[in-house]
Amino acid sequence: MKGLQSRVEGGFTLVELVTVMSLIGIMAFFALPKLTQVMALQSSGYKDQVMATIDYARKIAVAQRRHVCVSIAASTVTVTSDRGLPVSHVNGTCASTLLLPSGSNVITAPKNVTLSPVVLLDFDAEGRPVMGAPATITMTDASVSQSSTFTVEAESGYVH
Repeated sequence: MKGLQSRVEGGFTLVELVTVMSLIGIMAFFALPKLTQVMALQSSGYKDQVMATIDYARKIAVAQRRHVCVSIAASTVTVTSDRGLPVSHVNGTCASTLLLPSGSNVITAPKNVTLSPVVLLDFDAEGRPVMGAPATITMTDASVSQSSTFTVEAESGYVH
């Protein structure tokens, strides 16, 4: 009896370890696609937010009869306005902060999401972009290997 007690040691059996590892593998199998979907939703939501911000800037330009600039960088979108007279505006020079409904004039991209190319959209008092050609902006999400584009029309400033 004394020899039997000395052989009993604390720890986990091989069956217990295999069972726990199997359960972790099964949970990871179901959880990983859900995490990918969440990241895809974040990038899709950011694209919608950028498009809505550009459209908001165009509408504010018409409503206030002022130039409104939207600066699109790799990871931020900044909105500014020109408080001077529309006739004295120099293209691309909007110095006054224009607050968005969120209370800021900058929206920031989620992690691994970038916009290209770097563009300055300058909407005139009639809501038309001052630039000559339509601007096509590409959003790339490296976390889910996805990219999408949207265009700002040259004649109307419409975003689609």
